[in-house]
Amino acid sequence: MPSFTNDIFISYRHIDNRPVSGSTGWIDDFTEKLRAQLAFKLGYDPVIWRDPTITGGEYFADVILKEIEKSKVLISILSPGYVDSNSPWCRRELSEFCHLAERTIGVRIGEKSRCIKVVKSFLAREQHPLELQGLLGYEFYEEDEQLHRPRDFSYLPDGYQYKRYLDKIDQLAWDISQLLKTMEHPQSSLSPQDIDHTVYLAESTTDRAEYRDSIRNELQSRGYRVLPDKELPQTAPEYRQAVSENLKQARLSIHLIGEKYGSMLEGEEEQSVVHIQNDLAAKHSSEDTGFLRVIWISPELKPTGKYQPAFINLLRTSSDAQKGAELLERSFEELKNRIIEKLTTPKPAAPKLLQFPQEDLVSIYLICDQLDFASVKLIRDYLFEKGYEVNLAARDVDSTQVIQYHKDNLIECDATLIYYGQGNEFWLHSKLSDLRKVAGWGREKPMLCKAIYCAAPPTDHKQDFKTWQAVLLVPPGYSGLSEAALEEFVARIESARVEQVRTGSGGSR
Repeated sequence: MPSFTNDIFISYRHIDNRPVSGSTGWIDDFTEKLRAQLAFKLGYDPVIWRDPTITGGEYFADVILKEIEKSKVLISILSPGYVDSNSPWCRRELSEFCHLAERTIGVRIGEKSRCIKVVKSFLAREQHPLELQGLLGYEFYEEDEQLHRPRDFSYLPDGYQYKRYLDKIDQLAWDISQLLKTMEHPQSSLSPQDIDHTVYLAESTTDRAEYRDSIRNELQSRGYRVLPDKELPQTAPEYRQAVSENLKQARLSIHLIGEKYGSMLEGEEEQSVVHIQNDLAAKHSSEDTGFLRVIWISPELKPTGKYQPAFINLLRTSSDAQKGAELLERSFEELKNRIIEKLTTPKPAAPKLLQFPQEDLVSIYLICDQLDFASVKLIRDYLFEKGYEVNLAARDVDSTQVIQYHKDNLIECDATLIYYGQGNEFWLHSKLSDLRKVAGWGREKPMLCKAIYCAAPPTDHKQDFKTWQAVLLVPPGYSGLSEAALEEFVARIESARVEQVRTGSGGSR
């Protein structure tokens, strides 16, 4: 490896560092905050070099070119001034860095580029320097929904979106720290990771950008690769192809639904990028049964515009739009916990059921209220088609035989699914109480899974209910047959079943 003395070279236009209201300039503030965050993450003070003065060609050749050659990473801070044709120095710094890099260790280290694109102020993508085209940038601005124009994050504590400004620096510092560590220890190469550790985090509308950044940071800190990791095309056919290719590399896709429908692509007049990504993920889910999806709609969301209310209704009611997805309408923290739970739950081996002999057929006891028998048959048929023996609760309520039938099923079944529909909260309490008593009735091993399927009608108790005694399966809107919810139930059964065979033990919830 070449003898680098600088960790980072910052390429910027001096006009972007003019102070606001007597404060330090944006570049000064950005540099010092980045330096501090990198020191925390690296364990040492990074060497960051930037030209503090406006200079000409002779200074470039004598000083700047040498500093570029000694730098591991170059950060280009893009702005309208950076690409101004009357000031070619910034573009020349970028060009020289790439030229010198190609003569040594290259511009790319694994999947990551040594050129980092920071977009300080809005700059149309086609104006980005050629060397940075296709790279995901760190955008320090957003579309202001009220003013209908881009607005920069302020570097002043009481200014616009100051927290987002700090979060972006923290995100940038993390990514650079990982790149620098890899350059220092090439054996920890940033090569593409396996599907089980790759997530597709769908592009979202601007009102969900902060949530998306938070999920991205959380996943990357846990060692997951997050796609897309390059800019996606802006024309419809190429965009669809790129998204499809990204989805094939991932185990899970995450879709954050915002208040607005979202932007349209060139050549696309019917669907937004948010809608397109959901459709492509649903299609991929139908082709790959191991592919997982999460769609998040905030409980406080109020859709606006002509198309968004209809799109959200489609997500809640259409089995095609939901294909393979778990639709969550809970808090953001619950969403993040659910994402990690999905990624850390062992993936069942496929084919699952054919690995076991007929005498080991899994039986499921499906418990429901008398008024739910018509509704519960859809679930019974679905599970039966999956190869499970499903025993329904008896229709009679009071006879001694029915009580014994109920106890026998709880003692002998491999898994239990409580259909919480017309029954009230006291009915549910009695069923959970029976599950706790079953060991005293003679059951000798744990169940593979205990779950509660929360069905219509929606009630305050259902919406507030939480328990550690069983897995909660909540279909969108508490209505219809949710294949995604039942697939989670099946996955937990099969995961526990494989573990049971491996260890020779009982089961697990």
